[in-house]
Amino acid sequence: MKARASNLILVLGFAAAAVHASETLSVVPDTAQALGIVGARYANLTDASAVRISPANILRTDKAELLLNTALWYGDVRFDSNLGGSAQMNRPWIFPASAYFVQPIIPGRLSFGIGVSTPYGMAASYPENMPAPLRYALPYQTRLLTVDITPALAVKVTDNLSVAAGLDIMYADLKFKRFYDWSAWVPGSPEGDVSVHGQGWGLGAYAGVNWTSTSKRHRIAVVGRLPVKINFGGDFKSNNMPPALLGLGLSQSSTFNSDMTFPGSISVGYGFDVTDRFTVGFDFKWAANSSHDDLPLQIGNNQPLLGGATSSVFGWRNSIDLGTGMTYQLNENWVVRGGYLFSENAQPAAYYTPVAPSNDRHIFSLGVGWRGKTRGVDLTYAYVWSPVRVISGNVVAPLDGRLKHEWNVLAVSFTQRF
Repeated sequence: MKARASNLILVLGFAAAAVHASETLSVVPDTAQALGIVGARYANLTDASAVRISPANILRTDKAELLLNTALWYGDVRFDSNLGGSAQMNRPWIFPASAYFVQPIIPGRLSFGIGVSTPYGMAASYPENMPAPLRYALPYQTRLLTVDITPALAVKVTDNLSVAAGLDIMYADLKFKRFYDWSAWVPGSPEGDVSVHGQGWGLGAYAGVNWTSTSKRHRIAVVGRLPVKINFGGDFKSNNMPPALLGLGLSQSSTFNSDMTFPGSISVGYGFDVTDRFTVGFDFKWAANSSHDDLPLQIGNNQPLLGGATSSVFGWRNSIDLGTGMTYQLNENWVVRGGYLFSENAQPAAYYTPVAPSNDRHIFSLGVGWRGKTRGVDLTYAYVWSPVRVISGNVVAPLDGRLKHEWNVLAVSFTQRF
């Protein structure tokens, strides 16, 4: 009985892995300029997405600016289990989008900005005909959608010092679905599936401080972000539950309640104008991923399925990012960019899941931008590569194996100035 209950806890726990792993990894920037200088954003970013990434930078925008962004992501994710069977993501395309607006109130002295973006997310889909043992160890459909509304205000305190503060108003929608072997409870029972769907809101805050040297060639930016806790409410559903379990007061559906914390972080960036045309930068980020150490699990009258447990524990580690980037102004209208970012893996092997495949990541980017009097267009290609990861010692034996994980990203941004 205890083993069967633990199995169901792990089933539900995969949802938490999908959510949390999306945060422990540094999210690939959503605008073409930010992606083009992926490892040098905090001190050098000048597009309107600075309202979320490095808010004091919006003081560098001298006119009202609207920024619209979209991207094409193509993923190649494959997991091969040591116990046999493979799972390859069968919906490799993702199309995120975002929008930002900055309004100078006193140009160069006081500015307001707001953004609507999907900074954290996960959409994993695996074939429904997966063979055992992966069939009962891996959700075949998982989706996390977050929408973050980020208003911010920036003020120039002195000629060299600027400060800014903003809010993270975040909505999250989580859904996952997987097959379940009811014969583990009642021998001879046909398989079914179980699903969880939850929604919730959370509130956080962030602040930035920028210092610029007297010569204006050196810049240092520091950004701190508080954790955002999401309280989820929704439902737990199953089908083909054996009549013997229904007779014990369980049901095909019940309520689902939980919460999770998107960790806080501290980021530091340095920018240097080598010449009037050539700029370089370096970034460092520390993320407190360990702040979310367990996932509460409340499924109403179906709680006995968890064997008395009320949460699932995860061993997330704090992590760092390190990167660099450059910008070269070809002429009055055209600019080229390049960047590199290393993101440290925060997901231990014991709790690895292909739902949220993760490892150390290396992001390489190249981009180009055109700026006219009132409009601008930016385009960036990035390759996100992770070494093949060998998983051993997982709490779910079929999830010991080998992971291949890489993405190709094409980002496009359109800017309108008023």
